[in-house]
Amino acid sequence: MEKWGGDTTQVIKTGESLKRLGVAVDISSDVVPNLNGYDLVHIFNIQTSKTGIQQVQRAKQQGVAVVLSPIYWDLRNIDWQVAYVYPYGERKITSVLGHIHPFLPVITRRIVRYPFRRKLWQWSRNMLVTADLLLPNSYAELELLALLFNVPYLRAKAVVVPNAVEPGETVTEPETDYERLKLQELPSEYVLEVGRIEPIKGQSTLIQALSRNPDIPLVFIGRGLETAYGRYCIQLGKARGNTYFVGEIPYRSLPLFYRRAKVHALPSLRESPGLATLEAAIHGANCVVSYYGPVNEYFGSFVWYCNPTDIDSIRSAILGAWSSPRKLELGERIRKEFTWEIAAQVTLAAYEQLLRRKKISL
Repeated sequence: MEKWGGDTTQVIKTGESLKRLGVAVDISSDVVPNLNGYDLVHIFNIQTSKTGIQQVQRAKQQGVAVVLSPIYWDLRNIDWQVAYVYPYGERKITSVLGHIHPFLPVITRRIVRYPFRRKLWQWSRNMLVTADLLLPNSYAELELLALLFNVPYLRAKAVVVPNAVEPGETVTEPETDYERLKLQELPSEYVLEVGRIEPIKGQSTLIQALSRNPDIPLVFIGRGLETAYGRYCIQLGKARGNTYFVGEIPYRSLPLFYRRAKVHALPSLRESPGLATLEAAIHGANCVVSYYGPVNEYFGSFVWYCNPTDIDSIRSAILGAWSSPRKLELGERIRKEFTWEIAAQVTLAAYEQLLRRKKISL
């Protein structure tokens, strides 16, 4: 729980919403928790399968039903797609190899980590096979899991639960001097990206995409500015000008920054579909999203799509969103279909169906 991300948000918000429906919920990050007295355990994220498989096995040993939210992205080609940042790597050997050729660190990593990657794949597959119930965030994610892990029968034990937002969160004033100062520094309207500063999120390509449009203010919110990649982004931002790095902002204060955004851009290589995009949309931003992930199920024709590896594609999508009136229809759709209350109702119904099969009552 120390490294807050989209999966953490999903855990916390699902738990809070289930409690409002009368379910007793405890949240634990223990690898081998004591499950005495529990009807089921709900595990999130198969990409942390080294510990996740131990949690699944522990539950099975104690006779507790296992529910799994995979939160899965296809990461097979990500190394190649973010190879351009390896010259700015934190580790000296990565930086040296990256300066010789960007693909050298990729090849080295793949060779060295191959045995461990195979173990991770097997652990992830075992989690999927062993779980009693799967709750993917989209039909696209379910199909990806069935195909990549060669387990078509997963479809028979899956219920799609949408990712969600909390539309009732309406902070009107900054809560700290830092937030107040940052808001004062920012223009009244801008292109915004909220997310951890890392190559997968595409901050550097976004800056480069708008390098010929310095008149458009560009704002980044998220931790990671102290990393080599973060420093690289700051360097690009200084060269471009009119680029602001806010750093990390408390989750509940983000609406203050979303409301000023004319456009929210997330040219990411992995999202399911991107909580930041959902949150920005309900606050009225036009949204630019990568076509990686289950984006069409959530956003339909209400967003501008881009190829996150193509600077011209990103630029074209952002300019289109920037020059268009705000598309408020997406925010309305999200409020009706993608709230934590709705997600919790679907989750609870799936729990009850599973426990009926196991003859246990919540």
